[in-house]
Amino acid sequence: MSGTENRPPFNDPKHPGWYTDPNAGQAQQPPSWPDAPHPYAYRPGPDAQPYASQQPYGGPDYNQPMYYTPQAQPKGLSIAALVLGIISVVTFGFVLVPQVLAIVFGHIALGKEPAGRSMALAGLIMGYAVAGIWCLLLFIGVLGSM
Repeated sequence: MSGTENRPPFNDPKHPGWYTDPNAGQAQQPPSWPDAPHPYAYRPGPDAQPYASQQPYGGPDYNQPMYYTPQAQPKGLSIAALVLGIISVVTFGFVLVPQVLAIVFGHIALGKEPAGRSMALAGLIMGYAVAGIWCLLLFIGVLGSM
């Protein structure tokens, strides 16, 4: 039995000869972790450069880029011109007010509201078309009565 005591153990992890420790003669020191910032501390904005202790493990940062929605541009006059133009076409201009107001609001909207240009142009076209048809009808009526 004296020969079996000197052989290295193969499946006994509790035996000191089972593994070799490369730092067996050195004193053990606790690992030094970088100081994590306080969770409620000031966090710089998305354009600021992060400092070294901000991401100790290389994970994603809490500062996400901010996406701002642009402010809605006013389109009230353009919508009014479009609605009045539609009313003037539907009523075929029997009431003089909608086509005149469609023309007025359409011209004002072209100057003040570049975002509603298409609606203002549609209102202008409908207002001018109905007003032009009525002018043509009146002209023919005047010529016919002579």
